[in-house]
Amino acid sequence: MDSKSSTKTASAAAKARASSKSTRVAAWFARLARARTCRRKARSPLYTNIDLDLQRFTASLFGDSLQGGAIAIDPETGAVLALHSAPTFDPNRFIGGIPPDYWKDLTTDVRRPLYNKVIQGRYPPGSTWKLATATWALENHIATLDDVMPVPCTGGFQFGDRYFHCWEKKGHGSLTLAEAIVKSCDVYFYQLGLKIGLQRLIAGGVALAFRDKTGIDLPNESSPNFPYAIDYYNRRFGARAWNNSVVLNLAIGQGENSQTIASMARFYTALATDGEEARPEIVRQTQPARTRIFTLDSAQFMGLRRAMMGVLAAGGTAAAEAIQGVVLAGKTGTAQNTEDPVHNHSWFVGFAPADHPKIVVAVLIEFGGHGSHAARVASKIVEHYLKVAPASQIQTEG
Repeated sequence: MDSKSSTKTASAAAKARASSKSTRVAAWFARLARARTCRRKARSPLYTNIDLDLQRFTASLFGDSLQGGAIAIDPETGAVLALHSAPTFDPNRFIGGIPPDYWKDLTTDVRRPLYNKVIQGRYPPGSTWKLATATWALENHIATLDDVMPVPCTGGFQFGDRYFHCWEKKGHGSLTLAEAIVKSCDVYFYQLGLKIGLQRLIAGGVALAFRDKTGIDLPNESSPNFPYAIDYYNRRFGARAWNNSVVLNLAIGQGENSQTIASMARFYTALATDGEEARPEIVRQTQPARTRIFTLDSAQFMGLRRAMMGVLAAGGTAAAEAIQGVVLAGKTGTAQNTEDPVHNHSWFVGFAPADHPKIVVAVLIEFGGHGSHAARVASKIVEHYLKVAPASQIQTEG
């Protein structure tokens, strides 16, 4: 073969290789385009349960001054209608890389704006947990709503060598369980806790899911803190370094008990329905997840709801936050703050309308003081969602 024909052969081979490579590249791009098209076709729209108007309104209630969080849930389905943690941050600043100065501001802010207080913050539930104590006592026939405790409230309760105070220094006198819920009497619940007993009270908290995450479809949810058994105290304090007085604190939502705002809202979905709690869900689901956590008869349910309604009636601990035309059933809470004993946390958890609940609201205001502060925020959320006018203010003690 002469050099001329050899050159032609090499050139033809090079063209063939180039053509083959070009064909393979074109085929790869074609497969990629088909895959992208398939992925686009396979994706279905994502619908959330968030009520955008309610979400914006809830955020506006906290503004730039309040710290804490709020969640609103449909008690039947678990649909999260609104969820806000305050203070918050601007997610748009993260697009294309967050400015270093802004990141430093977020990470050094003592108010923790990057921390979702609704699902990650853990706080003593305070008196909002008294409904759990009451429910467990009713379900196990340890007490009725008409039961009166042996020692009337005179402002405190002597147990051993320690005097346990009631929030009302003047005392509440002799009360039934229903009246103790309305007045949020600590002395009544101290005695109810002793009547239930520590072992059964712990078992009740576990059965009512106060050790479990809610299962909300958001990342990094915290588990609540609650004893798993009496052995918890032996391991934490030593077998002889604690006594039965721990049951008094546990019965009123203090002591070794800290819950997320979401976990308290979840429990109240069971109070708002028939004893089945709803799993909170941001993304709309075809089949809501519900779990039975307690069983009460119709008379017990009716009496418990009447007592919760009394909290926002004249003389209750949140009477000033009543709503005109809608009966709101709930419980205030003033929780001791171990980080700053002078400034307590303010709680309110409740549902409305009381006779046919459409919304459960849980509000926690850090360093907010009396639970009526959180009740004020919660009542405005309910007003806005149910489109009702606010009631005139009624002054209340406590």
